[in-house]
Amino acid sequence: MQEGVVQYLAQVLRGLSGGAEPVRLLSDTLAGAVAAASGRHGIIVGMMDGALSVVAATGTTPRLVMETAQASITEGRLTRGRDQATGSGAIAAPVRVGQRIVGAIAVGGDPLRLDGAPLPLFADAAGLALARRPSAGQCSVEEFSESLVHVATDLDQATVMTRIFEAAGRLFGALGGFCVVPAAEGWRVAHYQGITAANLRAAAQHPDFRAFVASANLRVEPPNHPVVAGLATGTETAVSVPLVAAGRRHGFLVLLLCESPSPAAQSALRAFADHAAMTLRSSELAQRLRDHEQRLAAVVHSSPNPVVLLDDRGQFVLVNGAAAELFHLPEAFAVGQPVAGRLGHEALERLVAEEGEGQLEVALGTPPDRLYLAVTRRMRAGGGRDLGRILVLQDVTKERETDKLKNDFVSVIGHELRTPLTVVKGYVKMLARRGVGIDEASLDSVVTALSTNTARLERLIEDLLFVSAIESRRPTLDLQPVDIGQVLDEFGEGRVVVKRPRRPIAVQLDRQKLDQILHHLLDNALKYTDGEIVINVVDGDEDLEIQVDDSGPGIYSGDLPNLFERFRQLDGSSTRVHGGTGLGLYICRRLVELQGGRIWCESRLGVGSRFAFTLPKDGPVPART
Repeated sequence: MQEGVVQYLAQVLRGLSGGAEPVRLLSDTLAGAVAAASGRHGIIVGMMDGALSVVAATGTTPRLVMETAQASITEGRLTRGRDQATGSGAIAAPVRVGQRIVGAIAVGGDPLRLDGAPLPLFADAAGLALARRPSAGQCSVEEFSESLVHVATDLDQATVMTRIFEAAGRLFGALGGFCVVPAAEGWRVAHYQGITAANLRAAAQHPDFRAFVASANLRVEPPNHPVVAGLATGTETAVSVPLVAAGRRHGFLVLLLCESPSPAAQSALRAFADHAAMTLRSSELAQRLRDHEQRLAAVVHSSPNPVVLLDDRGQFVLVNGAAAELFHLPEAFAVGQPVAGRLGHEALERLVAEEGEGQLEVALGTPPDRLYLAVTRRMRAGGGRDLGRILVLQDVTKERETDKLKNDFVSVIGHELRTPLTVVKGYVKMLARRGVGIDEASLDSVVTALSTNTARLERLIEDLLFVSAIESRRPTLDLQPVDIGQVLDEFGEGRVVVKRPRRPIAVQLDRQKLDQILHHLLDNALKYTDGEIVINVVDGDEDLEIQVDDSGPGIYSGDLPNLFERFRQLDGSSTRVHGGTGLGLYICRRLVELQGGRIWCESRLGVGSRFAFTLPKDGPVPART
């Protein structure tokens, strides 16, 4: 036996023993037979439903090769044929399964070179391959049912697609195919198997592709159909069956079969397609549910507030990152665990365990230094079914601190208003009682006291109005050129000393607002020291720096960051001793920033403090609109 023939047979036998696909085995067998017989082309034909059908071919098959194959089946032996007109020849051997002839293998080529000796060996190999080929629809009810159950076991769409084609291979001998599903602009191929992407793209360009794929009913096309020929090797029959479930078309399933399906097989294919459609519909619904759950989880996890979802049995369903950190819960491992004893706060756990809805302010953290408003709500489905509870905690520490500061502020404002009003009221009563009989010295004292206290009331009211104005809108500026030295000199009296260059320093500023800044800073300094207050001026290239130095008790460094905030100076003891609303430094900061400058404080306990601010000489830069 020639060495080449042995190699070809060995390849086929390895495929048989390795469980290769029957169609691949038949193609390999035919290729080996053509080479071993020194031919140019060949075919393998099989008897299907009483008629011959090509099951493997190397290309376009001349009529002589087919006629020689038929003669070999009829005579049951090795047969030769020759075409006198063309001079071509053919040789064929019957293919047997057991004692039954089921087809033939035929090779065509130069009649002087054709060698028929190895052909029976390849005919035997073809018989083994044909015997292993499954027949469409020939399966038991149990196998059919088991395959359908296997398809629906996992509702992941990719898994469903893979299992559909696995089941089609077991039940109908499908060698491959593809599935199309609805898309935004028509249809798209969701899965393909047993065919190449290049072949699928090429077949999709054919004008008949859409009509073949999107058929309203089961459609069977032979191997020579132009679309089928582009998908397969030239021997498979293609079946297209719509996937319909709940009155809606979910796509189309195209399978490549070894043979044309019988009527019984077609009925089984329709039933299989109906089940596949229902599974795909369930997969689609399951994916929508997963997407909905993921969106819900994303919303909960993106919330900066601690959020906990519980089921109707009081077990964790979802814990976002903020809650996991607050309660020291492992997010992944907390799910499914009971909430009892896991929140670390008895009152909060009682609130969660209650039947109704409620809220509670609790101090939490380590140590418990944050105040939270805990709110629980019952979650119910559309039909009223209980879905569990949701616990949301909102950090209200800052709000409560602000509320306390505002309450203290209202109390202090009442005190600050009452003090000058009491003085004014007392002197007004004295004037009403004594009238014109009051002596000149007492009258001067009364006028001075009334003037001082009404001015104090006026400044207090202006401060309140200014704070209200800057919270609702940006105050306007009345800019004008000012010699800063002359302005500061007006404040240099009593314990206040002004140190400045003895030359004009022109600055564009709002004179009234500068007076308001200096008044608050000097009033603050005079309040806390009995010594000298020094105003220094530092003339820079573009900015002017004004410093107010005192020798008071100084300020604790931890209080400096909040010194220029609203209400931050409302210390009980200081307020009672020195008075004040706690708005002065806040107003200074806003007035300085309004004019394009900045303000700060440098202080040492027991040494004194320096309040300094800068102003641009050319005025503030206009805001962009």
